[in-house]
Amino acid sequence: MSSAAKVGAFMLVVLAILGFFILRIEDIGLGGSAKTQTIDVIFPSVAGLDEKSPVRVAGVRVGKVREIRLEGANARATLEIDASIEVRDGARAYVENLGLLGEKYVELYPGAQGAPLASKAKPILGSTQPTIDDVTAQVSKIAEDVKAVSASMRNALGGPEGEQRLEEIVENIRDITARMNMILASNEGNVNATAENLRAITDDLRVEIPRIANSLDRFANSIADTVNENREDVRTIVQNSKELATELRATNDNLNAITGQIRSGQGTVGKLIYDDEALRKLTSSLESVEQGANELRDTLGKARRMEMAVEVKSSYYDGLEEDPNAGFTGNSRGGIGLLLRPNPEHNRFLNLELNYDPRGQRYEKQTTTTVTGPDGIPATTTTNTVKYEKDWVFSAQAAWQVDKTRLRVGVFDGTGGIGADYFVNDRFSVTGEIFDFNERVGNEDPHLRLFSNWTILPERKNFPTLFLSTGVDNVLNDNAVTVGGGIRWSDDDLKYLFGSVPLN
Repeated sequence: MSSAAKVGAFMLVVLAILGFFILRIEDIGLGGSAKTQTIDVIFPSVAGLDEKSPVRVAGVRVGKVREIRLEGANARATLEIDASIEVRDGARAYVENLGLLGEKYVELYPGAQGAPLASKAKPILGSTQPTIDDVTAQVSKIAEDVKAVSASMRNALGGPEGEQRLEEIVENIRDITARMNMILASNEGNVNATAENLRAITDDLRVEIPRIANSLDRFANSIADTVNENREDVRTIVQNSKELATELRATNDNLNAITGQIRSGQGTVGKLIYDDEALRKLTSSLESVEQGANELRDTLGKARRMEMAVEVKSSYYDGLEEDPNAGFTGNSRGGIGLLLRPNPEHNRFLNLELNYDPRGQRYEKQTTTTVTGPDGIPATTTTNTVKYEKDWVFSAQAAWQVDKTRLRVGVFDGTGGIGADYFVNDRFSVTGEIFDFNERVGNEDPHLRLFSNWTILPERKNFPTLFLSTGVDNVLNDNAVTVGGGIRWSDDDLKYLFGSVPLN
């Protein structure tokens, strides 16, 4: 098998593998698929939920989100699920996430068994779990309340002013005690008269008490008769009263223990109220949580703004001068590229490429030969041999967009250079690149490459962009006409891998 055939077979295998991963990543089905059904769900918010997000029942994946659209002030999501799932009245849907930073998905509760089947014409209601921002807001409110309580207690009892207030209270108690002593001394006669009156009242009661006792005895007998008639009810009431008293006693003991711990600064609440260090640590922790939430929000925001395109292409070189001594025996070039735009609001890009090129690797060898002539005099000959083998070459450029022109500066096939892309319209562009100013592959002049790209089929849902390219390579030296093509697609999954990298 020739070298060109081996390279062609290798590129076909690479394209087949890339096509397989594209189909897997973009969830494009080629064969027959299982029977499915669609249901509509109305959510107040679907923040973080995208099309193709999983749909799960009891944690088991049963489908995906086909479409999300705005309907009034709510979001309407169309779910494509297994046809064997019976959606009944009372079904609900929730926007959940796997772990703290896991992917968003829809958890579907299909309804209770035995309930009537739900009408497919009527959408079911959905809800969204509280976000980290909601939790952060609640924690911030609690922190503000704790700060207010601690500040009030510190202002009331702390510092010299608090000590002065306590001394004033003690002095007031002393003054009240002295005044009571003076009042009792000045009214001693009145107190004696009151005692005499009480003695007279006691004598009267000695006479009246027997009559009151007789009346009470008759009243007690009446109560006894009533109790005998309702003994069971009274016993039940007494038993309930005892149980209630026991429970109240236990509750009172618990409250006394809790208030004692709080007063002594024990437990979480006690430390928050009486321990300034605990309050400071709580405040610091809340500030750290808020800072982490802000950093997480900034990181996810960068990932959402980022634009990414992946490109796979291959070209055939017609007219490339073959030099078996140098190793130029190939006539094809292929590779994969990645175009990153960290922030759509700015005009900065990053272009990365890895290509398999005929002039990939240079090898230089020096051979010295000594031959002795008929006259017996040796003659030494030195030969320098330069050979190139087909190998991978890497390109990495920073790019800036100015109107319809994109300027690129950086590494081209392993050497420094510059390039420009002019976009005539959405489907046609012209590109020029010049590099290799140090004659890396034996050229007398720099390597100049001119070619154009024409989009045959723009990118659509679940299908990449198809394009053709043609041009002239190495115009100033051993030029060759190139014809090729490839595919390009935008990827919203891989870009989250670059979300934490400070690219802008």
